[in-house]
Amino acid sequence: MNPESAGPTESAGAAASKGVLGRGSIYTLGTAAPILANAAVVPVVTRLLGKSEYGVVAIAIVVIQVAMMAGSLGMPSVITRQGILAESGVAGARALLVRGSLMTVGLVAMAILTAPLWDQLVQVPLRTAVLLALTASAFFVVVENSQALLRVLDRPGAFVSLSLTATLGGPLLGLALLAQHRSPERYLIGLTLGYAGAAAVGLVLCLRGGRPRRDRGDTRAALRMGLPVIPHLVALFLANGALVVLAGHLYDIGTAGRLQLALLVGSSPAVITSALNNSWAPIVYRAPEHQRGVVLAHTARDIATLAALISGGVTLLSPWLMRFVAGESFAPLELVPAVAIIAFGCVLSVAYLANVHLVFATGRSLWLSVITPLSLLAGLTCAYVAGQENPVLLAVGFPATYATLAVGTALLRRHVHAVSWSETALLLPAGLGLTLCALGGVLPASGPAALVRVVVAALAGLGTLWLARRVLE
Repeated sequence: MNPESAGPTESAGAAASKGVLGRGSIYTLGTAAPILANAAVVPVVTRLLGKSEYGVVAIAIVVIQVAMMAGSLGMPSVITRQGILAESGVAGARALLVRGSLMTVGLVAMAILTAPLWDQLVQVPLRTAVLLALTASAFFVVVENSQALLRVLDRPGAFVSLSLTATLGGPLLGLALLAQHRSPERYLIGLTLGYAGAAAVGLVLCLRGGRPRRDRGDTRAALRMGLPVIPHLVALFLANGALVVLAGHLYDIGTAGRLQLALLVGSSPAVITSALNNSWAPIVYRAPEHQRGVVLAHTARDIATLAALISGGVTLLSPWLMRFVAGESFAPLELVPAVAIIAFGCVLSVAYLANVHLVFATGRSLWLSVITPLSLLAGLTCAYVAGQENPVLLAVGFPATYATLAVGTALLRRHVHAVSWSETALLLPAGLGLTLCALGGVLPASGPAALVRVVVAALAGLGTLWLARRVLE
């Protein structure tokens, strides 16, 4: 880069960070706030159901997420790119929304209708829960497809409305049904109805005021890009979900439920980074190619710093957060080190997200279907070895997966000749995250000495405010 272009390019990076953390914060809050509010429902559910019955809910949620990713055919990841970078633009993205949603509904309907052929593989207490989870997953895909298009249309208000309906409506309805009769199935019926309502809202928001237009070959091209994303997305989710299943295999379903709660709290910072992704990806795609590397490095550094501060804050406050989400029968304080380990994985995830943006910009996503499952396998191997004697150490699988994934996607970015960027920009944020999460894992979790956690968490909070002021000024 010559001196004349350095100033404007660096200015583009600062403007991009302001876009992600400024106007983009509407998308972030619209995605993260309902999810975090949903977490407030969990303490009531755990107390109404108990460990074993909540374990059924935890496994059903894993099924919803995995079936959503597999049944989506990768369309949510493709629709945003289609609307911004493809020739057919917004009209073509609308066509993908309709076609992709119909294909998903057909696939899930086929899975449900053929249930007699495969339901012997499912434990009896889980059969109804799995069928409900499959139904919910189809509606979930329609919601995800709609959100992908709303990012293209830059309609944050509609995005927030849809996010609220999808993420918070179902749990509240499930809680109302659970209050009448305490069973996992009642709660899952509420989740399913909530996603159904959100799917209807999403279609109305996206299809009103515009018509789909399909260019010849658009759907085939979308499937060529989207299908390889399925193993990537499923493996990515299983960085969480597979640990729950592994806990049930090595120990029991009650332990699976306990670990799911630690993952819920520990991975909550990833909710913020994933929510930021709703504005981050479009900004990277829209950047001129000669500026894309600097834009990415600048935004990645700021997002990683934010992730480090939030992860540290969550870890430091985890004794109180774990007591909030679970009663004493869950032994919540024993899970504090697990929360710390998981939270550090959220910091590492930023490196993966940054490289994936550049890979998607090239349209060459095939190798993600190999790299991500291999990264998951590496993480699960670490979890299995570490968790043999202590279920808390199963949490090691989460950061191990993302560390492997960060290296793998960096190599893939080079292989597909995507734009390069300065990955060393993430070293300081990663060091900050490691320090704060380590403190949160080893400081006393009870008694007067635990108040030290509050002091350090307050400092992390001040750091977050400083970062926001620096980026937005």
